[in-house]
Amino acid sequence: MLNIIVIVLCVSIFVRLFTYQREGARFSRMKSGLAAMAMVCCGSAVIHIATGELVVPTEAWPLVALLAFLAAATMRCGGNIAAVLRGPDAWDGRRDRRDATARSSGAPGTLGTPRPPRGRR
Repeated sequence: MLNIIVIVLCVSIFVRLFTYQREGARFSRMKSGLAAMAMVCCGSAVIHIATGELVVPTEAWPLVALLAFLAAATMRCGGNIAAVLRGPDAWDGRRDRRDATARSSGAPGTLGTPRPPRGRR
């Protein structure tokens, strides 16, 4: 039974990492290598279980639970391994800067006042 669960979890992680599209995210060689290593590990686990070389014992249920947690985190972060490492609710400087700019620009519905233009004094 745990074999089937591990296969499903590993295939879901592999497919989600394989289909990840950056869409403007910065490239990081270390994080890309980590994603590739995770895909190799998940793929090899599926192959070894399918060929009968690996049988997951019942006593390994905590590892299966950890794999399920990793699969859920990978799905929640859309396959972005960097977001899995830092969490989906981590600080996003772009969003916070955009909010601060809107507040200081005097846009309707904000509390700030317009900034004076920058120039030479």
